[in-house]
Amino acid sequence: MTIKPFKLLRRRILALVALAPAISSCKASPMTVTLDIVFFNYLNRPIFDAFIDGEAGGVSFPYPDTGGSTISGVRLRLGPKIVTWTLDGPKGMPRNGETVVARNKLELLQPPSNTEFLAVHIYPDETVELIPTIHYPRATEKGIAMARAAQERR
Repeated sequence: MTIKPFKLLRRRILALVALAPAISSCKASPMTVTLDIVFFNYLNRPIFDAFIDGEAGGVSFPYPDTGGSTISGVRLRLGPKIVTWTLDGPKGMPRNGETVVARNKLELLQPPSNTEFLAVHIYPDETVELIPTIHYPRATEKGIAMARAAQERR
């Protein structure tokens, strides 16, 4: 009687071993999300060519005239993100035309199913926050405070 359960177990193990190469060769497609992107720029100068992993090339004026445009229907992979932007400003302004990469590590996690927007907050210290929202996003308190502090130093 103990032989039958052993044979059944052995068959199951052999079947799994036989299927292992087929299962391991399947690649899971990366999870993606499609959102409307809104850039918020708290620098004291305009920016252009703002990208998330090379997607959503946007332009943003400095605070308080920031966050007014949307790039619709941008498909992004979930996971680590790279955000870049190019500095603009009056002729002769230092670093004009320089492309900046966010200094902090960013990750886009699976947002709630009713999320429609991704706010990309670009701060004067060259860090970025990615904030998924259901409704049209707003400026952050952190960004407003940093923008005001930068204006006072001028």
